[in-house]
Amino acid sequence: MSSRPDPRAGDLVSDIVRTAAAEMESTHRPMLEDVPDGLHQHRTRVRRLRSVLAGFRGSLDEPAVERLRVLYAEWGRQLGVARDVEVLAAAAEKALEARGIADGPAFERLVDEPRAEYARAHARLVEMSDLRRARERARLLAHFVGDLRVTDADSDAGVLVSTVLRHEARRVRRRARERDGTDATVHALRKAGRRLRYIAEAVAAAAPDLHAAEVSALAEAGDAVHDRLGAYRDAHTFAAAVRRHAVLAGRAGEPTDVYDDIERSTLEDIGAEPPALAEPLARIREARRALG
Repeated sequence: MSSRPDPRAGDLVSDIVRTAAAEMESTHRPMLEDVPDGLHQHRTRVRRLRSVLAGFRGSLDEPAVERLRVLYAEWGRQLGVARDVEVLAAAAEKALEARGIADGPAFERLVDEPRAEYARAHARLVEMSDLRRARERARLLAHFVGDLRVTDADSDAGVLVSTVLRHEARRVRRRARERDGTDATVHALRKAGRRLRYIAEAVAAAAPDLHAAEVSALAEAGDAVHDRLGAYRDAHTFAAAVRRHAVLAGRAGEPTDVYDDIERSTLEDIGAEPPALAEPLARIREARRALG
């Protein structure tokens, strides 16, 4: 019995891009309404869209892709301003609750003030969503998706997927070699891992039988790189924020013991050294080789 033939490249890419755009659009309203986790979900879908556009740009209208990626990168940064404050408040509340603190000066500085800042940032997002630039961004995406044209649409999707994923895997490995301990190089590696994960997951959703083992391995390993570096970065960002508030509390004559305790335990939990990545990087190398 013959195996099922691979889908056409045009069908696969169209499915991936249209799904990413639809999922992003479906999270826009919940974000505006500030439903629980709405901002996080919308920001994630913006990143997924940008990732698949980047990964498959060689099969698409590259100038249009780059224009959309720039516009949605700008939107993603705006979402990030509010999301970072939201994460800070949630982490602080959890740390304080673990210490039996639900009010008082430390709670006000670490939770109440960031929540108020988040409310202002979210209100700004709602305003920006109604600006001409936002409407133009949405219009360009709708036109791009509605008139989607894929180069060599009749070619074998399996060959295209192999090419794209090998490129993304090499990109992760290259960023790993370039890492020198600076925030910029660590962040570049984290983003490369995230993009590999999102593209692999998009392929798996659109064509589950296409290079299934390699696609799954790349998605999982990319996720490990992204999550490990993300957790390390978030912990250090949180500890630095707590330290800043401790300085302000000290200047105001308030006790700073709880700030010191939270900062110390946060850094102890995450460790002094960046997370080990040898294992997921090796899995990425092996999966890339298996793709040919």
